[in-house]
Amino acid sequence: MAGAAVAAIVVGTTVSAYGTMKQGQNANMIAKRNAEIMSRNANTAMQNAEFNARLQERDDRRRRSQQQASLQSSGMEIYDGTNLIGFASQEWSDEINAELIRRGGANTAANLRMQAGVTAAEGQAAQSGAMLSAGGSLLTGLGSAGVSYQKMNAEG
Repeated sequence: MAGAAVAAIVVGTTVSAYGTMKQGQNANMIAKRNAEIMSRNANTAMQNAEFNARLQERDDRRRRSQQQASLQSSGMEIYDGTNLIGFASQEWSDEINAELIRRGGANTAANLRMQAGVTAAEGQAAQSGAMLSAGGSLLTGLGSAGVSYQKMNAEG
């Protein structure tokens, strides 16, 4: 009966260690998948920002063209004096707005890529921790089995 108890300790410890290792592997696999999703989202953020910036540029060009046409149809000179300065200033502001959209997308993408790196590292740490924990469980279980076996032999 004592031999069965020692065998149960060894088997239980092995099963527990295996389960811990699998948990770590699964955590790492999930973290890697999440990191891949974040990387894809970063690319999407860049593409969306570029698309939105181009839409903004198109809308700004149309608005400025309409303003120019309106002023010209009323007989005002638009390429002279204050009107020229106003149009140049508006064009500069429009370019800055489009670049801010692009920068926002780049910042979002950079944050997602950094988070993807952190997530992947967390998964690797979880797997490493699980391996260490499983190793500790094995050593504890084998030590306990060894003590039980010694007691069994001492009692005869």
